[in-house]
Amino acid sequence: MHRMINLHLQIIKFFRQEIKKKHSLRKWISILKDFFKSYFDILLKEYKSLFLMFDIEYQKQKKAYNNQQKLKADLNRALKLFRYIDHKMEKSGETRQRRRQFWQNFFRSGQVRRDIFDDLLKEIR
Repeated sequence: MHRMINLHLQIIKFFRQEIKKKHSLRKWISILKDFFKSYFDILLKEYKSLFLMFDIEYQKQKKAYNNQQKLKADLNRALKLFRYIDHKMEKSGETRQRRRQFWQNFFRSGQVRRDIFDDLLKEIR
């Protein structure tokens, strides 16, 4: 509803500006033709979104899609964190074998994970 009100307010502003300009009849016809084409396209999109709002199957699909996108974003953040930790160890001069041992311990032991995340929280602060 709010978008429809804003749409009509923008239309009023547009026509106020265009009325001040001197246009020929041919130009006015062109402006109105383009306007009505755009207006009906926007109205059609709004009505489609309104009908989809009440479609139960669409809502289920949208919820599943949003959950998938949230999971994807979480995994990307976790990957960035792991890359940061690995890069930090590489910069400090740790050997490849020592880093591999660290990652094995990291995935096996919960205490190692907690220690690493506590260190990271201290770095952030």
